[in-house]
Amino acid sequence: MSSVTAATTPATPKKPTARRSNRKFDARARGERQLPSFFLPVAYSVAKNDNYYQSQNSFGQTAFVPATIKAVNLWAEGGFVLRFKIGTNGSVWVTWLISYVVVLLFPVCLSGLVYMLSSRMLERETHQANEALMNQFREAMDNQFETMKRLNFELTWNVKVRQLLYSNKYLYYPNDFYYDLHQITQDLNLYKTSFSQIDLFYIHLAGDRLVMLPNVYRSDAFGYELLHRSEALSFERWQSLVDGRRSPGYIPAIRVTEEGTMKPTVAYISAYSSDSGEPVGANVVMIDQSRILGAVQQLELYSKGHVAILNERNEVLVSSSDEALPAGLVDRLNGQEGPFLWSDGERGYEISYVTSGSSKLKYVSIVPSRIFWEKVRLVRRVTDLSIAISVLGGLALTAFFLRKNYNPVRRLVQSLGAKSSSRRQGTYNEFHVIQEAIVGAYEEMDRLRSGMKQQRDIVRSHFIARLLKGRLDGRTPVDESLAAFGMRFDSDEFGVMALYIEDVESLAEWIPGDDRNEKLKLIHFIVTNVTEEVAGRLHRAYVTEIDETLVCLICLHPEGGDRRNEELYAIANDIRQFLSSQYRIRLSVSIGGVHRTVAGIPQAYAEALDAMEYKLVMGRDEILSYGDLRARMTEGRESGYDYPLEVERQLINYVRTGDFPKARRTLDDIIERNFASPVMPLPLARCLLFDLVGTLVKAAGEAGALPEEEAPHDAKRIERLASCETIPEMRRQMTELLRAFCEAAGAKRKRNIEESRQRAIRELAEQVSVFIDERFADPDLNVSTIGAHFGLKPAYVSKLYKDQTGEGLLERINRARLTEAKRLIREGRNSVSDVARRVGFHDVNAFIRVFKRYEGVTPGLYKESSTN
Repeated sequence: MSSVTAATTPATPKKPTARRSNRKFDARARGERQLPSFFLPVAYSVAKNDNYYQSQNSFGQTAFVPATIKAVNLWAEGGFVLRFKIGTNGSVWVTWLISYVVVLLFPVCLSGLVYMLSSRMLERETHQANEALMNQFREAMDNQFETMKRLNFELTWNVKVRQLLYSNKYLYYPNDFYYDLHQITQDLNLYKTSFSQIDLFYIHLAGDRLVMLPNVYRSDAFGYELLHRSEALSFERWQSLVDGRRSPGYIPAIRVTEEGTMKPTVAYISAYSSDSGEPVGANVVMIDQSRILGAVQQLELYSKGHVAILNERNEVLVSSSDEALPAGLVDRLNGQEGPFLWSDGERGYEISYVTSGSSKLKYVSIVPSRIFWEKVRLVRRVTDLSIAISVLGGLALTAFFLRKNYNPVRRLVQSLGAKSSSRRQGTYNEFHVIQEAIVGAYEEMDRLRSGMKQQRDIVRSHFIARLLKGRLDGRTPVDESLAAFGMRFDSDEFGVMALYIEDVESLAEWIPGDDRNEKLKLIHFIVTNVTEEVAGRLHRAYVTEIDETLVCLICLHPEGGDRRNEELYAIANDIRQFLSSQYRIRLSVSIGGVHRTVAGIPQAYAEALDAMEYKLVMGRDEILSYGDLRARMTEGRESGYDYPLEVERQLINYVRTGDFPKARRTLDDIIERNFASPVMPLPLARCLLFDLVGTLVKAAGEAGALPEEEAPHDAKRIERLASCETIPEMRRQMTELLRAFCEAAGAKRKRNIEESRQRAIRELAEQVSVFIDERFADPDLNVSTIGAHFGLKPAYVSKLYKDQTGEGLLERINRARLTEAKRLIREGRNSVSDVARRVGFHDVNAFIRVFKRYEGVTPGLYKESSTN
């Protein structure tokens, strides 16, 4: 049998022995492949008497799978399996050609992938480098423009300038104005020295129409002629910018140098605020475009493309090119910052666009796409060249190796002959020829080996069963039989264990498939392997199946010591724990005594069966040893069982009265008193249980507990009770039957009591009616009189009478009196007063009221109508 590998528990079996490894290798060599591992209780169909191999699932549980699926497996060194799945048409060299072409396509695809990754990487790096240059460009430009703002700040908050613009001093001292004006121009000369990066700056006084320059001041008209005269900037346009009504910020402008040349410049204009709303003046600070571009000429952006600076109104302040920005690009710059691709319809451009961190200026880099992607095109050319070389070289190598590798296969096919079924069917494939030859040979060997193994396993199991039953053939020595079946006894001490699988049906539900027999075979196979592995660690163990019970014959190790029973108990406990934890299999184990010599094996087997029978009948979930069971049965146990007649009569009375709690307590007391330690012999236990069944039937018969229509159902319950195999099961059935009997008896008793009560009430109502009919003429007749006569309370008598007849006592008395009164009135010989007196009324008026309430007319009218 195959061995089992355990994962945990102290009883972890050893790893599979080498006796299975050669079979596993043979299966691989034959071309058989193993099924995938599975976790129990899930299993695949069990192949009859096939080879089983170990497989562990993801939970660490060991599974056994049959090797029955054929395949052609060519084993290379290192254990790598190359599986060929070849079509039925065409030679193998076609398949190889396709394989080589597929292999050839791999470097081609790899080159394409490298190109894609390289292009993306270059694109990302190019954008990152361009972004870094733009940030560097922005930082340099922000410094330039911040210088203009700092100078504007100094001019705005100069004390003399603010006194000149906002003070009322000159209303009183008008001659000081020009003096202060001269002082301010001298201060401006100091600013010119401190801000050498500024090409020109001045302050325009709107109210006085003056322009203050370093060392000098001029009228605004002369200042325009001196500083800005050009066609691009008219005098009116210049006045509107510097009159102090608004602050245009950064704007493109023209500056006239001392040599009379015009230079494009960037002007920063900031107006002075005024509380009155009248224009005060403005600061004008200018830096030439040449100075700004000179600071970025060393950047790569400047050399590759077009660099421009735009103000918040998208006016170009600075541009590195004389060409205007492409049409439509300015509108696109109002979106999100970052690189983007833009085209004017003829050429493509890579645009990088960032915004100043200190102002609202925009820095734009415009690079033609052909320059921007120059490195990517280089990578593409290199990739195309490598792919072409790979294809040409691969085709040459394919032709060479295809010829070299096919020649040995062709010669091998020729040596195997030309009788292949593939050729007979009109198809030809070299590997099909080889496969048919190899598989045919191994299938024949496998059939022979499988047949021999089946016969050997069956005969071996039959031999173990005969050995356990003591039915060996005396003509063949035991040693020879053991050697023939690969068995060996190391000592002359033997023990036998019987194994019973609990709840087989629920366990089989976990295993897929519809064949119940195959599921049971798999479960028995697992239990057999685990038992042989656990018991075989120190001893010799052999398992067989006898009458649907697994029996393990154990030849104890000669050096085991004197505590043999304890060893067997430990083995049984390890087996139960391992199967329960790994496979959810609950096992009942009974152990026979330890006997010497082969002749004692049948006795040990019989003892194990007796212990198993007692365990199954008693239903106790434990490992039973025959020696312990025997000692407990003889210890303090007298013959017979404890069930006296008075207890039986008491149980019958409880059933008759329908008192289920007391009846159940009595039944449980009887069972506990008899089945507690010491152990009751099995025959006595059966007798006691059937005696209890007879008591219940007798009690139900005496009480008439069940009606006739429920008698068949009752008979089925008794039949089911008699067919119980275990004492706990019988006890449960007996309790249910006792409950049914008690409930039926109790219900019948309640019905009888209710019927008796209703009968007594009817008789009482009849007696009351008779009493009223006899005594209605008595004026003292009332509810109290009636209650006193019958010895009951008046209210209780009145309620019982009304519940029974639907009529109150007072109404019944009046009805009896009026019946007699109407008879007397119809006779015509009595007056109304006489009639009232004769029927029990003291007062004639009371009689008239009662008569009219019941009859609807007075007694006089009734008398007249009766006479007429």
